[in-house]
This record gives sequence, C-alpha cells and structure tokens, in this order.
Amino acid sequence: MIPWSKRTPEIANLLNPSFCAILLYSATFEYEKKAKNSIPFPLLYLVLPIILHKNTRNRVNSRTNMVVWLQRNPDVLVGFADRAKSLIGFTNEAIEFLLFQGSCEIINGGLSIIKTVSKSKIVQYAANNQEIAECIQKAEHVGRWFYNMHAVENTYTAWGVKP
Repeated sequence: MIPWSKRTPEIANLLNPSFCAILLYSATFEYEKKAKNSIPFPLLYLVLPIILHKNTRNRVNSRTNMVVWLQRNPDVLVGFADRAKSLIGFTNEAIEFLLFQGSCEIINGGLSIIKTVSKSKIVQYAANNQEIAECIQKAEHVGRWFYNMHAVENTYTAWGVKP
C-alpha cells in the first residue's frame, strides 16, 4: 500500500477506507438480507472495481440477471481484471476498517455484519454528493447480483477473473 503521505489527494479522497467500507458494507448488507449468511470473502474484491468505475457503475442494474447484463455490456469487462488487481489493497483497508469499527466480522470464510448501520446514517453520509449516493445504491445492486449467482466461482467466471 502507498503510505497516506504519498497518496495524491484524488486517490486519498476517492479510495479512503471509510468510503470504500460503506460500499462493501452496502453490498454485504444486501447479500446477507437475501442469503441469511455471510458474503463469501472473495466476492468483496469485486465490489470496488465494479462500483468505482463510473462507466460500469452507471449501467449496473440488479433487475437484470448479472450474466445477461454482462452479455449486453461486454465492454465493462475490458480492463476489469487490472482494475480488480489494482484495488486489492484498498479493499483490504476497507475490510480492516469495518472490522476495526466493529461493524463486521469474519465468519466461515465470509464477511458478516454484526452491527447494523442505520439507513439514515448511510443516507447522511451521502447527503451532499449525488455520486456517493449512487455508488452506495449500486453497491446494493451488486450485493443482490452476487447472491443470485449462488457461487463465488460463477461470479468470478462471469467477470473473467480468478480469485
């Protein structure tokens, strides 16, 4: 990881652990709501590369099956593996943030919410920025997509990456 003192302001702001953690939390919350189980740990590493890439995020829609959506939007796969790889450290920082805050814990190879953050606090987090609100909403869509894929392997295969 790049030390904070050496990060550009844009990277420090966009990829700060708090913001990335709320995205992971939102995806996890939606996944758990459907699965009644923790989100498999490897899936967390796909959330940020999907959500932080504006062109991909703008088109995310959980009403469409993820595989069908990817077939209709094949261009989102271009560069996805490199994005996912470059965001591993930031995903790790966000997971550490969630664990440190006591919001989540690792259970049976997955991340599980142990302290629910109220929807009003999440809305307040994004109150002054529509793009942040959209990122959070789309992270929820991604959590539903991942649940509907039923297996980590299916999700990774659909996105053309390996854990």
